[in-house]
Amino acid sequence: MGTLTNDSEKLLSVIYKKYLENRKSGMSKSDAKNFGSSHIIHEQLLPKWLFDDVDDTCRELDRAGMLDCLYGDDIASNVMISDSGISYMENRFKNGLSEVVEFISKIKP
Repeated sequence: MGTLTNDSEKLLSVIYKKYLENRKSGMSKSDAKNFGSSHIIHEQLLPKWLFDDVDDTCRELDRAGMLDCLYGDDIASNVMISDSGISYMENRFKNGLSEVVEFISKIKP
C-alpha cells in the first residue's frame, strides 16, 4: 500500500468515524463496517463533495485495500471498511473517536 491522497484520507476518516459511532451505539462489527453504496456515503457523510468524487475516492480506497467495494451500475454499490482500513485508522488515531473528529474538522471539504 502506498500513501493515500488527501481526499482518500478524508473519506476514510469520515467512514471510520461513522464506524466507531456505530460500534459505540451497540451495532455489530459486521453491520458497522457496511456503508451501502457510494450514493449513500455521498448523501449521508459527504454531501458537499460531488458524487463522482465520492465514488472515485471509494475506488481509490478499494485499490489501496482500505475499503472492500462491490460494483454495479458503474458505481461502488456496496462499500465496507476493510479490516486493513480499521487497523490503519486505529494506528493513525490512537485516542479514538475524539482524535478522528478533530482531524476531520481541520480538513477542508
